[in-house]
Amino acid sequence: MSNISSLIGNNQQYIQPGGVDYNATANKNLLPAGWMDGYIESAEIRDTKSGTGQYIYIAWRTSDGQHLVHDHINIKNTNSVAVDIGLRTLGTIARALGLKSIDDTEQLNGREIAVRLAIEEAGEWPARNVIKAYAKVSSTRPKRASDLDKTRHQIRGNENRNQQANFRSAEGPTGDEIPF
Repeated sequence: MSNISSLIGNNQQYIQPGGVDYNATANKNLLPAGWMDGYIESAEIRDTKSGTGQYIYIAWRTSDGQHLVHDHINIKNTNSVAVDIGLRTLGTIARALGLKSIDDTEQLNGREIAVRLAIEEAGEWPARNVIKAYAKVSSTRPKRASDLDKTRHQIRGNENRNQQANFRSAEGPTGDEIPF
């Protein structure tokens, strides 16, 4: 159990989504990019290698239990931008879990949450999954990036059909009658 409130101070607030993240998954275990449901297997506060900061280490696991992705959320760092990004990410996680605030990492453990995964090339290291966003688990959200494109296309198609129907109804029954 790790207390977050004492590290970030009372005057700092959680803002909108963002994040810097890492994952040491081997190529054979890569998940496709896109939204996936899962749960936070564990969350704990760790010190940075330099010893000048701290971050929340999150181990997120897919719903089927087969894949694990790691995330690091900066909460104390000499780089204020890194802290701002970390606090925004923490705020996003809180909203996705329906919490007003997160005061302790224990509040995260075992909680269901969706993540948007990406695949990151890391130079000489193997490609890995990274978490780009967090969201509430939802049955209506597309699960993969390709599904999102299909959904957007369907929405645009429906909008065009609705606009055409509204135009036709404004013309009247035959389209050429002028009521005088």
